[in-house]
Amino acid sequence: MSRRLAVASLCGALLAASATSESAAADLAETARFLAGKGVASDSSLAEHAQTQSYAEYAEQIGSGWKQFQQPNLERMRDWWTDHAPAKYSTVFYPFSGPDIGNALAFFPDADSYLMFGLEPPGAIPDLQAMEEEAISSGLNELKASLSSILQVNYFFTKAMEKKLGKGSFNSTSGLLLFFLAMSDCEVTGARRVAIDQRGALVPGTVADDSMSGRSRSRIPGVEITFRRNGRKEQTIRYFMVNVADAYLAKRSPDFIPYLESQRRFVTMIKSASYLMHKEGIQEPAHFEQIRSLILSHSDYVVQDDSGVPLRLFARDTWKLQFHGRYEAPTPEFGKHLQKDLKVEMQRNSTGKLPFSYGYAYKQGESNLMTAERVQ
Repeated sequence: MSRRLAVASLCGALLAASATSESAAADLAETARFLAGKGVASDSSLAEHAQTQSYAEYAEQIGSGWKQFQQPNLERMRDWWTDHAPAKYSTVFYPFSGPDIGNALAFFPDADSYLMFGLEPPGAIPDLQAMEEEAISSGLNELKASLSSILQVNYFFTKAMEKKLGKGSFNSTSGLLLFFLAMSDCEVTGARRVAIDQRGALVPGTVADDSMSGRSRSRIPGVEITFRRNGRKEQTIRYFMVNVADAYLAKRSPDFIPYLESQRRFVTMIKSASYLMHKEGIQEPAHFEQIRSLILSHSDYVVQDDSGVPLRLFARDTWKLQFHGRYEAPTPEFGKHLQKDLKVEMQRNSTGKLPFSYGYAYKQGESNLMTAERVQ
């Protein structure tokens, strides 16, 4: 083959790959909008599915549920946060997040990347274009069931999530991330399976990673999703399935903390974290000291409710602390994690009631936040 023909062949292959990539991105963007009940373009491969009665009912129910609580709550959160957000940030770390990218986008809309993890598997990236109508209708019902709690109280019930989230496409973590991105007016531009290997490096993932997770020294499965908002820069979400209790990290996922450390500095947000980082001592052996220490050492800014890192661990010569909202005691199921020092600070120094719901105390005027800005 002549050099001219070889170059022409290579250019043709590159153009074809680009076209395929653009087509795949368009399919993902349409899939996200479809899952969010926002319909699709008339020339979309999903257009016929979007015209069915079952989809119309799904879209109406999802839209109504979103507008009733989640949308106004996120809007109030964004408005209030304008006066409290850090001046700059690049990477947002959201531990124990599950698929809740919506709240992270409300607080930190312009981050370059979002690092998230939970106990739920990433699951399949939705491929609705290859599905029949019956499978789509069934999947939408599963997705609607998975969303029931966050659309009402702005957090996922962990035990319920373990039952409702599956490894399929609609109600997987990946599917829910696409849903929240579309609901937040973001355009999905790409998605792929990823994993953290035994060198602590990010590598392409496989379907087998989900089932291997939890075994001795296995790869950590994840999903990477890229998106844009209003045509601006491309942003990245990386979600990983991992148990960060110290014992599990040591035996099964020792590469996770080194990977997080390689991401350098970040801002951290914590919400509805089951008070896991409060646990210490003989009676509560599921220690979470490693992830707690990482947050305190690598964060330049922390925003959290009372379920996050205990107040006593924020050294006053290192952090500038501010207190917002109302705090008397944790909700009854977490009553043993009362922080007396936090209660005193909230009573003396709170900036006032929060106009939005955040964390377990979700009723209007009951939520609390603490912000911590590193000063040295």
